[in-house]
Amino acid sequence: MRSAEKGGPVSNYMHRRSAAGYVFLLPGFLFFCFAILIPFFMGFHISFTDWNGIAREYNYVGFGNFATMFRDKRILTPMFNSLKFALLGTVGNNVVALSTALLVNSRTLSNSCRGAFSRIGRLIFFVPVCFSAILTAFVWGYIYSKIFPALFGIKSMLGQKNTVIPAIVLMAIWNSQGINMLIYYSGLKAIPQEVYEAAIVDGASAWYKFVHVTLPLLAPSFTVCVTLSLTGWLREFATTLAATGGGPSNYSQTMAIYIYKNLFAYSKAGYGQAVAIAFAVVLIIIGQSVSAFFRSREVQM
Repeated sequence: MRSAEKGGPVSNYMHRRSAAGYVFLLPGFLFFCFAILIPFFMGFHISFTDWNGIAREYNYVGFGNFATMFRDKRILTPMFNSLKFALLGTVGNNVVALSTALLVNSRTLSNSCRGAFSRIGRLIFFVPVCFSAILTAFVWGYIYSKIFPALFGIKSMLGQKNTVIPAIVLMAIWNSQGINMLIYYSGLKAIPQEVYEAAIVDGASAWYKFVHVTLPLLAPSFTVCVTLSLTGWLREFATTLAATGGGPSNYSQTMAIYIYKNLFAYSKAGYGQAVAIAFAVVLIIIGQSVSAFFRSREVQM
């Protein structure tokens, strides 16, 4: 009891552990401030000016850039394109990730084969995550322009307005689904085997177990994966920029690319920052809303 009192050995030990935790957090926090926090506040300041991104001098325009944003008809195309990316990407990514997680977690194999199959499957499905967006765009650009025409006699999907977004979504899902696959796989491993055994005793079919046992108990995984996928696809940038640059004729231009072009190509840094800040607020609202929606439906085991 005395050791737990103020100044005792246990108290001193807990204080040292707490201080050590803050010390280890400090480098990450400093990097976050340098890379995220400081640029954000600098951008917030620029959003109230007419700065072109180059000149030393600029004028304050108040909320003029934000007012212009609501009158800008050019913003509608990237806005709807981002929504298309978000819908196709979120659904596709989570369907593929959950399917691959169920595959590597298959219980139909023997115990000796199951472990090896699971490890190899996770490796194969996760390897594409290690590829950069630029490399992914290069590889799939070659497939779309050389392989698909030779096999199916079709033109590159990246060069047609009706197929460019699905084509980019396909390559981005291949590149990123491995992360969600591991999250779903962890969720599947956390489900007690006794729950499935009880369902089997009750005569439940495989489909019934999936719909009424697996999916409800995977709700925490859905909360993480759907929220991250949705916000990630809404701010889609690197893969699309590397694959098409927003073309053809802006049919794949996203909000992130639109902001990028205003900042660097159109010399409208002030307006670009205003759009970026408004878009960030929308992303925060959507992310919090989706997360709250799924958390309210989580099943406690």
